[in-house]
Amino acid sequence: MVKIKIDRETKELQKNAQSFVTKNNYDGDWLKFISYSKNIHNCHPLDVDDNDSAYALVSNYIRWIYEDVEGKILKGLSEKEHRKKVSQTQNPYYKSNYKASTVQRILAAITYNYRNHQLSYKSENAGKSIIFDRQNIEINKTISSIVRKDKAKKVGQAKELLKKDIIKIINSIKINSEDLADIRDEALILIGFYSFCRRSEILDMNYEDLNFHNDGSITVYIKYSKTDQKGEGRNVLLPLKDDRYCPVKSLKKWVEVAQIVSGPLFYKITKSKKNITSLDRIKKYNLNKKTNLKISLSDHSFNLILKKRVIKAGLDDTDISAHSLRIGAITEARNRGIPIHEIMAQSGHRTSQMIDHYTKINNIQETNAAKKI
Repeated sequence: MVKIKIDRETKELQKNAQSFVTKNNYDGDWLKFISYSKNIHNCHPLDVDDNDSAYALVSNYIRWIYEDVEGKILKGLSEKEHRKKVSQTQNPYYKSNYKASTVQRILAAITYNYRNHQLSYKSENAGKSIIFDRQNIEINKTISSIVRKDKAKKVGQAKELLKKDIIKIINSIKINSEDLADIRDEALILIGFYSFCRRSEILDMNYEDLNFHNDGSITVYIKYSKTDQKGEGRNVLLPLKDDRYCPVKSLKKWVEVAQIVSGPLFYKITKSKKNITSLDRIKKYNLNKKTNLKISLSDHSFNLILKKRVIKAGLDDTDISAHSLRIGAITEARNRGIPIHEIMAQSGHRTSQMIDHYTKINNIQETNAAKKI
């Protein structure tokens, strides 16, 4: 019999199997699950004795985060030590339930952590790992019920932000503002819209991924994505436009002012009413303790920034998130008759199904066959 173990170098290589944003989300989801388990069941998730106990604990948890009032409040909070705690009134997410798709992502995070951690000394099977099955009947029934409830309540995806909305949002930012937050937010929103990228892809963008062309445009190399976790990569074009709503001009201004020459493009900026131009406000030198890499703006902060800018522009922030930029850009492209294959090349979709899903409601008035006969 031959027994071979994974060596240290291979384990180090495997750490990069997931993108930083995915790892970050999984860590946060797991910490929230730990907090729930301790507060409600007086145990750690790894204290359970067997698979059935784990399935019951997880089923209870996903039911709780979907239906319970306290579960709603948990949405915008973080259990991470370096994250600031916010009150319910500061948290814009507590009014609505988690969506079924988000619950499924949380389940994926819990599954990953159960499979990659050993049970504690309090468990009857201490030292062993649970081969957590997401298709377990108890888990499956709970998730299926949540999906059905979402459909019954017509809980949809993020609301799209179309070009007219983007114009209003950018117009609400003082033109030629020297406030670093204004300059960053303008670049962040315009790149989010014109890149057609997912939130995670935008936050994973590094200065090294930018390619400046002679015609003034910029292409960004997207190394990994939700549908490209093996890292085949794709190039996304940021077009040069002859108006204020140009993603290239806004990005160049932000990079120049913030003096970014390497690492992530977007960072957290501390609040200041007096020193609005101080580079010390930009937290671009904070390093992740595990990876020793610079810490990009968080997905939660991205959502908050967009919501605040939407409100300031006089728009409704209900169901608005960073995903609204991607959905809005795709919807705008469909409304303008741009071929689906061109949209997919920019958005990174592998099939046209999600493109149709994003735009089928919005386009029904413009593209309805019954109106054309």
